[in-house]
Amino acid sequence: MPDAGGAAVVARFRDTTVEFRCPDPADTAHLRYYLSDHLVPEESTPELSVRLEAADGGSFTAALGTPATKRVWWRTPAEPWRLYEEWGMRARLPSPVPPFGLPPLRELVRIRHGAALAAPDGSGRALAITGASGAGKSVVLLHLMRRGWEFVSDDLLVMDRQDSRRLYCFGRPVGIRERSLPLLPWLDAALLADAPCLPTLWGRTWMVRAQRLGGCAPVDRSLRLAWRLHLTPGPRFTVRAEGPTTHATWDPQLHLEELLAVCRRPAAEGDDHAA
Repeated sequence: MPDAGGAAVVARFRDTTVEFRCPDPADTAHLRYYLSDHLVPEESTPELSVRLEAADGGSFTAALGTPATKRVWWRTPAEPWRLYEEWGMRARLPSPVPPFGLPPLRELVRIRHGAALAAPDGSGRALAITGASGAGKSVVLLHLMRRGWEFVSDDLLVMDRQDSRRLYCFGRPVGIRERSLPLLPWLDAALLADAPCLPTLWGRTWMVRAQRLGGCAPVDRSLRLAWRLHLTPGPRFTVRAEGPTTHATWDPQLHLEELLAVCRRPAAEGDDHAA
């Protein structure tokens, strides 16, 4: 059972105040950076508490991507601590940062793996980019931000529990993997020099604030999910449309411009989508 030690990082998601605690000061600093768009004063009363710890007492963040044992605990004000997950190399459950899979947030939203952008025409419509890890979602997101689309979220789609066509912003940093850098030749190296670099299963990943990469949709605004682009790695470029969902098979090294051409305009007004 964890103790209550460690500095607190307090953030708010969908009007729910969440307190995070980490025994290691480096983890606390990382959380403040990672959740910077959602921070609230530390004296705010939490409705949910989450504790992140490495079994050896060291840094939780440094242990990510290694076999070292990590543990996550959670509780609400009226309940004792509960173990959310203990793992070594790979976690099975959704990340607790943010804790959208824990009460009370899990009653308000549901999540999917993916990235999202707001259309550049100011219509309040959003494009979701889905696909397995390594399919190129963040690469497409970064190129579209450079072309006027606004950041909504990276790696996580946050949808209303009652209406899956309603999409919320989650202002976490964008993860830029080392192996993706050749596909981003315009990226300023200074952005990476100032950003935290984390060990991951895919190698080094820099966490860069979205505001430094382009425009961002307002965090307190919901958007209408109008179109989905689903990416599958493959040697030959193919595109298949199924209503508002476009399935694209591609090799990012070979088909980047062709794929971006598919994204030139958002879905037509009146299109409907359920993720």
